[in-house]
Amino acid sequence: MIFSSLEFLLFFLVFLILIKYFKNYQREIIILTSFVFYSFWSPIFFFLLLYLCSSNYLFIKYDIKLRYSISISLLPLFYFKYSLFFISLFNLEFLEKYAYVDNLPLAISFITFTAIATIIDTKFKKHSEELNIKNFTEFLVYFPQLIAGPILRVTQLVPQLKNRIILDKSNIKFGLILFTIGFVKKIFLADSIASYIDPFFASSETNPDDIIKCFLLFPLQIYFDFSGYVDMALGASTILGINLPQNFDQPYLSKSLTKFWRNWHITLSSWFRDYLYIPLGGSRKSKSKLFFNLIFVMSVAGLWHGASLNFILWGFLNGLILFLEKVIGKFFNIPSFIKIILTCFIIFNLWIVFRINEFSQLISFIFEFYSNLNRLYSFENLLILFILAVGVISQKFDNFNQIKRLSRNVPLYIVLPFFIVMILTGLGMNAGTSEKFIYFEF
Repeated sequence: MIFSSLEFLLFFLVFLILIKYFKNYQREIIILTSFVFYSFWSPIFFFLLLYLCSSNYLFIKYDIKLRYSISISLLPLFYFKYSLFFISLFNLEFLEKYAYVDNLPLAISFITFTAIATIIDTKFKKHSEELNIKNFTEFLVYFPQLIAGPILRVTQLVPQLKNRIILDKSNIKFGLILFTIGFVKKIFLADSIASYIDPFFASSETNPDDIIKCFLLFPLQIYFDFSGYVDMALGASTILGINLPQNFDQPYLSKSLTKFWRNWHITLSSWFRDYLYIPLGGSRKSKSKLFFNLIFVMSVAGLWHGASLNFILWGFLNGLILFLEKVIGKFFNIPSFIKIILTCFIIFNLWIVFRINEFSQLISFIFEFYSNLNRLYSFENLLILFILAVGVISQKFDNFNQIKRLSRNVPLYIVLPFFIVMILTGLGMNAGTSEKFIYFEF
């Protein structure tokens, strides 16, 4: 039941009816429907979700030492996501029979990081909210953000969940517009691109023209896919009058990789900054310490994205470039649009490392791409390059505040039919082949 499915729309409609007519039980309804939403994906992992909620609440309630509570919180994530990876990495064949090899439990990375942030913030009294088992569970399993974020802090959600939900017309308008934008990004754009380039990535043959198409289009696919999810999550939550933090802010228009990571998956970047980078010393120490901190934090961030060496390499390269920017970037005084182009070029190269798991395939891809750059000037590839440029420039208009202002001036009798038409068209055309969002893998 992904957000862009008919099942979710029916689920959400039933949820709204329950919220409206059972006002005294809204918090219980949120918890119950969130567990139903999660169980729809994987019923067996209902018990894992229940365990994560109960165990982490106990760590908070009884003020368990951080080194114990964080370690125990990480154990399920380590087992389900990384056991096979480390066993294979260190050639521990005798342990393979104990490794987890099936599909990854949905949202385990996001839930774990949210829980750890809550444990730390409670320990250091970074919030004043009193957490009992009910509001902690409600916070952790709140279904609009459960699967792929944004990664929330207690102060961002718990106070809002305490308030009674009132279905306000202005919130409904804004929420429907946000949800529609996310739906269009996912179904019409991301899935259409996926159906075009995924077979090329899956193929063992390396056709130079196909490689160029993958290089140019994957950045758009991952952006429209993930930001589409976030828009729908924010939209569904906005209808309830609950505000979730933005997770994207025109990332491909960034003038440096540093700014890119401030604007892409903002809540994850801030998590690593607040709970890993700053505790390690941040940028306050020597250059050698700064180098270590950036490389280590970004490598861990890469490993968070997936149990594969390409993700670690992707994180390492990000850390290396971030270090170079901090050390020598300030000496370069070039026009802003050149900075944007150079930053995009770096990011797009890094996305290829992110996308291709097999090291031999990655090397072959990079070699074939740069050996055949002359093919970029074919009509088809120039057209795709133009589409990429339009996709990047369009982020100028993908602005949360602008969309909010627009919603105030558009009446509901226009918004609602437009929402219905776009939803029905998207569901009817079945634009893509993907059954889930890219970040559901993490």
